[in-house]
Amino acid sequence: MSKKTSQSISRPPDAVKMLKADHKLIKKMFDQFNVASADEKTDLANRLCIELTIHATLEEELFYPAVRRKLNPPDVLGSSIEKNGVDMSETGEEEKQGLDGGRLDGMNMQVDEEEDNEDVIAQAYEEHQTVEALIEQLKTLDSRGSDYRKLFMQLEDAVLEHIAGEEADILPLAASELDVQALGVAMQRRRDGLTPSLAA
Repeated sequence: MSKKTSQSISRPPDAVKMLKADHKLIKKMFDQFNVASADEKTDLANRLCIELTIHATLEEELFYPAVRRKLNPPDVLGSSIEKNGVDMSETGEEEKQGLDGGRLDGMNMQVDEEEDNEDVIAQAYEEHQTVEALIEQLKTLDSRGSDYRKLFMQLEDAVLEHIAGEEADILPLAASELDVQALGVAMQRRRDGLTPSLAA
């Protein structure tokens, strides 16, 4: 075996690539469901729900918290001021106005951007709750009935919209800001633990 081949085999999984591969598989499974026979639909829907549950668990337990930690690092300015013993209450009025005014526009823009990103993560959690609720409702219905089909279409719409938003906003941010290999290792380990219990 060549050195190059052995390196590619032993390379740790990339968290972002792992989630994109999940997205691709989930889309493919929806496509398969839409053309499957009535007999195949039940099995496909069950497998799809397992994939969605595993994917959501990885994101909620590991991926989203890692993105959140990156978006909300410790308050460096505040801790620096505290460490150096600067008391802002003794700062002159003109200096305070300078701090509150235009000189920190760049920092204010960064805070706004972080808040926007935080909103994206909060929205992703909410979308997961919607998907989870739809899956729970599907479990109570006859998979051959029209109500099941309508609800499954709602699930598909919700999941595809979630995937599109995540790939547009969250995954690029994670790819540029996180150690995706270390996160990928943790996510793969968690996936390995989840798969047997959910597939049983």
